[in-house]
Amino acid sequence: MNSRKALILGTLAATALAVPLAYAASRMNEEQNEAQGLAQAKISLVQAIQVAEQHIGGKAASARLEHEHGKFVYEVEVLRGEQATDVKVDIADGKVLSAKADEDEHEQRGEH
Repeated sequence: MNSRKALILGTLAATALAVPLAYAASRMNEEQNEAQGLAQAKISLVQAIQVAEQHIGGKAASARLEHEHGKFVYEVEVLRGEQATDVKVDIADGKVLSAKADEDEHEQRGEH
């Protein structure tokens, strides 16, 4: 009976340690991917923000590097009045790849 309890406790302890370690490894891998993306970038995040703001005619609320469909892009959320737009900017040449109304913003306000 004692060996069974020890086995169960050992399994629980191993599981409890495995989850944070897996998360840490995942986070490190994500950071390495972001570093690779930034190394590939020919334009800066600041330049991408300027491009997105000019494209929409608004002000950037947030910006980040994203990995989508096998390539890196800058995603800039631009506000113009009450409208939030997600603008994707190519890291290689600074061209706007897409500009779409931020669906999350509409959902938060109860719009569809």
